[in-house]
Amino acid sequence: MNDVAICEYTWRGDAGLGGEELRAFRDLLPYCFPPGSVWRWAGTEVPVVHFTTRTPEEVRLVNARLDAVLARTGERQRSGPARTLLDQWDAEIGGIVLDPPDIRRVGPGLDVIGPGPALLLQAVDRVAADLAARLGASEYVVPHLVSWDTLERGGYPRTFPQHVTACAVVRPELEALDGFAAATSADERARHLEPAPVTVSPTVCLHLFAAYAGQTLDRPVIATARQSCGRFEAGAAGVATRLWSFTMREIIYIGDGSGARQFRDEMLLHLKDLIRELGLPARLTGASDPFFTIDRSQLASYQSTWDLKQELCGRMREDSSSVAVSSVNLHHQHFGKSFEITLADGKAAASTCTGFGLDRWARWLHGHLGPNPADWPAPLRRATNA
Repeated sequence: MNDVAICEYTWRGDAGLGGEELRAFRDLLPYCFPPGSVWRWAGTEVPVVHFTTRTPEEVRLVNARLDAVLARTGERQRSGPARTLLDQWDAEIGGIVLDPPDIRRVGPGLDVIGPGPALLLQAVDRVAADLAARLGASEYVVPHLVSWDTLERGGYPRTFPQHVTACAVVRPELEALDGFAAATSADERARHLEPAPVTVSPTVCLHLFAAYAGQTLDRPVIATARQSCGRFEAGAAGVATRLWSFTMREIIYIGDGSGARQFRDEMLLHLKDLIRELGLPARLTGASDPFFTIDRSQLASYQSTWDLKQELCGRMREDSSSVAVSSVNLHHQHFGKSFEITLADGKAAASTCTGFGLDRWARWLHGHLGPNPADWPAPLRRATNA
């Protein structure tokens, strides 16, 4: 069989994209190309993408996908400018040169965090856990796997299909066990697998909603938990702050609507106080989730219009890039209805949750503060000495 020639092509968009739309376009690019294609994006406001393919059919397929992505991301969100709650982006932390953190990549989006940044991670977790306790939260322990039923009830596959990491197990047959053990490659072993009824959990809070599903609450549930989570991101395997496996601390409130909004507002005040005390370059502002589906614009506009999501973004020392380290999310009655959690008056419960991405916090803090607790601001020193 003759080798098929590989040719390079260029696709050019016919419309410019703004900052948020441009980021969404970039994140969707890995879903546009067949296996074996090489592609690069010029990064311009009017997108230009160069790619390689083997056949005219592949060219047509890629062009159609890129056109669809441009149409999907180019539709502007119907909302005003994001509300900024705190802006100390230009804060400066000394002029010392710090060594890179002891973080070692061991697989796609998989990091081993060494002693220095690990100590920072633990300190941030203690700060978040102490904050949760002051707000009346009880500590829960949740699994790192979540059932498909819980994931579906929460609506996650419909809104964030790009993040789902499905699991597989060896078929419960003697021949499958022997075949799997004797196989010499991943492809051979895959023939003996079947889908599992669970996935890697993308969040902590889903477990709390599942735990109270079908119940009537006589008082609010205020909970906190820390667990490993997993969110797949195509094309992000080499990005230091976009991990497939990461550690999350969440603080969750389930109760009436006014209580959920008040709890959300209290969390925002506490986050602002924490960032001011840390003195680090950061910004707390309105945001929307990374919706990739055809309903992206409507979902993002809904979040922005109703002011449902705020993100705390830190400025990385090494390249001044923005990295979201925490988010505060108001769900209204979405999960109360999905999981049939009701109040004494029969209404569906409302909820809110705040997440601390501990791996990102550790990398962000280490870049500005280093691994020595003596150099850290008071909240982190107190947490380390506790």
